[in-house]
Order: sequence, then structure tokens, then C-alpha cells
Amino acid sequence: MSAWLSKVREWLGADGSPARLRVMNLLAERALEPVYQPMVDLRSGVILGQEALVRAPRRMAETSFESLIEAAQQERCQKNFELACLELSMEAWAAHNGKGQLFVNFSAQSLVQLQESDAAGILLHLMRKHQMSPRRVGIDLSGYTRIPQLDVLVEALRPLRDAGVTIALDNFKASENSMKAWAKVLPNVVKMAPRWTHNIAVDAEQSRVVRSMVRLTRNHNALLVAKSVESEVELRMMKGLGVDMAQGYFLGSPAVEPVRSLNLRARDVLQLTQESRPPEPVKVPVRPPVLETRFSLLS
Repeated sequence: MSAWLSKVREWLGADGSPARLRVMNLLAERALEPVYQPMVDLRSGVILGQEALVRAPRRMAETSFESLIEAAQQERCQKNFELACLELSMEAWAAHNGKGQLFVNFSAQSLVQLQESDAAGILLHLMRKHQMSPRRVGIDLSGYTRIPQLDVLVEALRPLRDAGVTIALDNFKASENSMKAWAKVLPNVVKMAPRWTHNIAVDAEQSRVVRSMVRLTRNHNALLVAKSVESEVELRMMKGLGVDMAQGYFLGSPAVEPVRSLNLRARDVLQLTQESRPPEPVKVPVRPPVLETRFSLLS
């Protein structure tokens, strides 16, 4: 963590604020632990990437990452905290010789705040430091609907995109503000909010919205990811609706060491769904076929 840890330590003042002490002490003690959850291609069952998630130590099991972010916000050290977590995730990924693409969480707010000090340069420096090709890194962008000037966010992302970093909109809610962000950012990956996964088998409106997002991502040469897939029926529904990728406990729990292959129960569901699907009629394409090229984004 070196330089970034030194910077975040500077935010620890003499007032002894409990929230600040909790966040900074955890970093100083290297008590935070990155874990990795697989992101699975629903056509092949292959693990194409992993999302890095930072967890508090077991003695603070009740403390969520969201709580740590809130504490960092209160002490005005969110961007430094996020940078420290990002570097921790990359450091552990390299130590485990992780394969495929690593998706790391970073807020649009912190990216914009860092823009004046070359946000992209800072992130690309961390990738070089840990010998990670930008093409093997994805940024899971959060909080993009709260950015008043999306053009600033687009400019902050441009050098990262040019370097080959995959840009993902995390927790996409299909709201008006989310759609505005999609139109401006033009992400490579759209990760649906968990609400679109839960009750998908019994809620016709949810299925309709997911189908609409499938069409949108295909038209924009992007990938659609279902989050929080926690049951066999949810996995079958997402594959049947044409969603590209998925992650969740049914496919694999977050683990300290990245898993290399899909578990048997999820593999059986995907294989059975593939075998039971009737052959699709042959159609003359009305536009260049983008379905296959979408997957080259994560190759």
C-alpha cells in the first residue's frame, strides 16, 4: 500500500474521531481483506472475470463496506480510502496470480474529485505498479447518477478507456438518471441492480425490463450482467432472457482466493438450459452481428 497508505494516514488527526479511527486503523493494520466473486458467461459457463470486494475483519462482521464508505465520507477521506482499497485488491490479485479480468469498485464522485490531479494517471500508475494490464481491469463505477455534470465524468474516464480499461456501470436501476448516465458514458458493461434479479420468476414486469436492457446492451455493443443470483430459478431465468453474465452466491461466494472454475450446481443448470432450449430460426441480420464481438471486450 506504500504511498497511498501514507496519504490516508495523514487524514488521521488529533481529535480521535471514532469513525476516522476505525477506517484508518483498519488500513494501517492491513486488517481489511479483499475477496473475489466470479462473473460467469451464461452461454459457456466460463468464468470471465472476478469482482473484488473489500471486507472488514471478522471481529467486525457487522460492519459492511457501505458503513466504511460512510465513515470515510464523514471524515472527508473517501477518495483516499477508495484508492487504498483498490490497491489492496490489486495487490492480493497479483499475489494469487488471478486469471481473467479483475473488476474493482470506484465511485464516480472520487473519480471526478481526482480529475484535477490526473485521476486516470493515478489509477493507471497503480496498475503498472502491480503489473496489471489495463485490458485486464474493469472499473465498477458507482454513484454516477449523483454527478451533476456528466461531461466531467466522461472526460475523467476517457484516458482509462483509451488505455483499454473496461468501464462498467454498477447497480443500474433503469431510472431516468441511470439512462442519462448510460447515454453519456457508453459503458462496456452494465451491471443490473439486485432488484432486477430477485422475484424475476414471478414478476412479469421485471422480465420485461430485463428484456429491454438486453436489447439496449446488444444495440450498444455492451455486456449485461445480473447481480445477486442466489437460486437455480434466477439463474435459469437470466439465461433464458438473454443476459450475458451473472454473479451471485449460487454461482460462487466471495472468496479470498479467486476460483478457477464454475461450481457443479450452476454448471448443471446452464447446461440443462442450453440443451432444453429449442433451436432458434435462422434470420437474415439487419445490422452487423455484434453479439459475438461483445465478448471480445473481456477476452
